[in-house]
Amino acid sequence: MKKNMYYIMPFVILPCLMLLLQLLNNMEMLKMSPYIMVGVLLFISAIVGFFSSTHMTFDYLMTAIMPLSFFCTMFIAGFLDKSDMETRFHIYKAVNASFQPICLLLYFLMALITFLASFKKIRNVKSK
Repeated sequence: MKKNMYYIMPFVILPCLMLLLQLLNNMEMLKMSPYIMVGVLLFISAIVGFFSSTHMTFDYLMTAIMPLSFFCTMFIAGFLDKSDMETRFHIYKAVNASFQPICLLLYFLMALITFLASFKKIRNVKSK
């Protein structure tokens, strides 16, 4: 059960993190920029990879789950987007939001960082 919760966790953490950053931006406590978003997402990917619970050399499943959870977050954010003169729930907006060039780069970088951080010799540092 603990492993299942670990693999479901990114689907909860990333949307909550994105909402928290949006809230901080709206309260003007933290001025958002793409650099901050990229840094936070890659940092979270490194943390998730470092605390992997697998006994294999690399955690291949989490390497696929992290970009997938970010893709789902961006897809849902684009799907629920509403402007002043339009209604919600447009698939083309969801596809456009999830396939932005910066997002495509982030999918790759998140997978790479998670993969490298889940290396068994790096994970063994936390047990010493």
